[in-house]
Amino acid sequence: MFGDHTAGYVEAAGVDHVRLGYQYLDHDDADGYESLLDAGAVLEEPGRERVCGRMAVAGARRQLRGQGEHDVHEVFANEGRVAAIGRFRPLGRDHDAVGFADIYTLSEHGLLVSQRSFYFVHPA
Repeated sequence: MFGDHTAGYVEAAGVDHVRLGYQYLDHDDADGYESLLDAGAVLEEPGRERVCGRMAVAGARRQLRGQGEHDVHEVFANEGRVAAIGRFRPLGRDHDAVGFADIYTLSEHGLLVSQRSFYFVHPA
């Protein structure tokens, strides 16, 4: 996806940006979170409309800011993509925690271009 000489740097920046994104959301830092997004950012979550554009994605993610904490277990990168696996714990409701896997694509500068979320729930 990126030139061989820059891929490692872009992916390292992307891993840092993904980790920072969860911290910014958990600590209600809207400006910090928005700074990690590419202008053409896209957010795809189950059961919700696709959201396009930096400000629209930041607005959609505002619902999580200060609402709980992300326990990120793993973050890894390959070929311009970053995956994060963890659990989201709503404040005061640990028993309602839900597992997630988020897949991101990166810009050539390591900014977050897209996020596609998957949630782990018990089968019915």
